Parts: sequence; structure tokens; C-alpha cells
Amino acid sequence: MITLIRWILLKQKEIKWKLAIWKFADKQLMDILKNPEETEKKLINLLSEAIQNASQETDA
Repeated sequence: MITLIRWILLKQKEIKWKLAIWKFADKQLMDILKNPEETEKKLINLLSEAIQNASQETDA
């Protein structure tokens, strides 16, 4: 009986973490969908930095 209670508590924790992860992912996706222009600018900046860093590493 104790193992059944432990199993139930473990499953509750697993479900809680999964829901928290999905809630976070959903919030991030909604932010992206609300401001596509801002997201595009951030993405372009990140890509340009990555390309610049990669070219500097190959030059060294």
C-alpha cells in the first residue's frame, strides 16, 4: 500500500513538471506570435552574431 501511495505521489510530480514545461513553452510561443517583428529582429541579430563569430574562429 505504501508503494502505491509513493507511485501516485511520483506521478503527480511528473505531471506537475510536464504541465509547467508546457505552460512555459506556450507562454514563449504566444510572445513570439504577438510580436513577430521584434522576434525577427532578435533572430537576425543572433544569426549575424553567430556568423560573425564563426568567421572569426576560422580566421584565427
